[in-house]
Amino acid sequence: MNVIAIAAHPDDIEILCAGTLALYAQNGHHVTMAVFTDGSMGDAAIKPDELREIRRKETEASAAVIGASLIWGGVLDEHVFPDAAQRKRMIDILREADPDIIITHSPGDYHPDHRYVGQLVFDAYFQKGLPFIPNQDLPACRFAKAQVYLMDNLGGIGFNPTEYVDISGVFDTKKKMLSCHKSQVEAMRDLANTDVMNMIELQSGFRGLAAGCKYAEAFCRLDAYQRGLTSRILP
Repeated sequence: MNVIAIAAHPDDIEILCAGTLALYAQNGHHVTMAVFTDGSMGDAAIKPDELREIRRKETEASAAVIGASLIWGGVLDEHVFPDAAQRKRMIDILREADPDIIITHSPGDYHPDHRYVGQLVFDAYFQKGLPFIPNQDLPACRFAKAQVYLMDNLGGIGFNPTEYVDISGVFDTKKKMLSCHKSQVEAMRDLANTDVMNMIELQSGFRGLAAGCKYAEAFCRLDAYQRGLTSRILP
């Protein structure tokens, strides 16, 4: 299968679904990590042009840990909106990945960039398979019934999972991927008084408590017309 995780910022994927992606990769599926923004606003000291390059290299290193492909959206950080230009970009991202499974942000997330990325995924879902959408850079991909999963929020606030993935065996891989984002490990500590490595340990452990394992990642399956499947496809 072709699996894509589409997130707003570099490090969102690692925090919220990297364990699941590691399992997909381990099982021989093709994994794509798509980061919609350039991450350039994620520090109070490093200037955007410099930070943009740092965060792209960090994301490339993270993707390499599991052999994932990377799609870099390049939209200005903190400026995601569900407009025509960004829908065009999202359609091309989905066409490039040609996914069977899409993982993205939930509509109840705390960050507007997260919410709007999830909205753009939903809005671009059918257009990826329609050949006559004007002004697209890539041709239409399969008009397949890709299943969409919404990933957890930071802290799990307001998120009620419907499915869990046991990531106990790949939790060290998840930590290794997140540790590639050195700039944000430091920025989150300095700006938000948050230890992100400790955060994923606590949140994965809490989700594991509910799932009956040591560590888990939590999801809601998006059930909508032509998106529902009759069998579980999470690992």
